[in-house]
Amino acid sequence: MPTYEYECADCGPFTEAHPIAEFDRPQPCPDCAAPAPRLLTAPALGGGAQEASGPAAPAHAGGCACCMPRRLSAEAV
Repeated sequence: MPTYEYECADCGPFTEAHPIAEFDRPQPCPDCAAPAPRLLTAPALGGGAQEASGPAAPAHAGGCACCMPRRLSAEAV
């Protein structure tokens, strides 16, 4: 679920995660409950941060094209 940034006029910025279908709806400020508009930023969609439950997967786990063994063509042999 994407994380969006909002800014309360009285309390300042905060972030909220909610479905993409609700991206344009003001969210209540967690401190004063006043409706706060979304800031004009790109949503955080995940994949850039590590999960707290375990280590991150290696960048190249052996299944990608750059890690696959290359075949020599018949002409090169």
